[in-house]
Amino acid sequence: MDAKLNQIISNVSLNLGFRYKVVSDYYPYKSIKNTARVKKGVLYVRASDKLKDAPQEVKEALAYVLLSKIKGIRVAPRYKRVYNDYIHNLIINESFDNIKGIHEPNGSYFNLDEIFHTINTKYFSNEITKPALRWSKRRAYRIFGRYDRSKNEIVVSSLLDEKKTPKYVVEYIMYHEMLHIKFGFTYKRGRRKIHPGSFKKEEEKFPYYKESIDYLKKVSGRERKFIF
Repeated sequence: MDAKLNQIISNVSLNLGFRYKVVSDYYPYKSIKNTARVKKGVLYVRASDKLKDAPQEVKEALAYVLLSKIKGIRVAPRYKRVYNDYIHNLIINESFDNIKGIHEPNGSYFNLDEIFHTINTKYFSNEITKPALRWSKRRAYRIFGRYDRSKNEIVVSSLLDEKKTPKYVVEYIMYHEMLHIKFGFTYKRGRRKIHPGSFKKEEEKFPYYKESIDYLKKVSGRERKFIF
């Protein structure tokens, strides 16, 4: 049991009106996963070990997210935002050493070079300098695309390099990552923002935005939340 995490969970538990004994710890899940359950009057919480170094406000937000679900009440948007922002930044800044791809943009069904050129011409007036482009080796269900500023490269999940994938979906991923190049990122109240309002407005201009999002939700699974 982790004493500091246990104290945070206990405080939030009391704030929500619970009177359970709390047992919480970090667990080495393969992905970022957190669980909470009540058994015989004891509240058991397991948090991903990837959150050990997270700020206290993130751990408190996680506690509210998990325990609000147990209580059957709506999670306050501010807690969801704090937690999701942290997880998003954690994943997109994660080293790609674990999901290295073949450094070739030409996949089995789609050529990322060709798609980049099409999107750059059609939506960016050829103003985006082409970064390195490649497919990931791992068929990532959670991260469909990523722009790594330090390496100046765009990586697209090889899960999408399939005959059944609509071309507009791969084009949308490319468009999204190119928007990251265009807008960069900003800081607000000390927190990095990679999807500011201007980014989202521009993103929704993509002709097949809704269709692409619906397709990505489908292939990621109903219980999953995809990130890019």
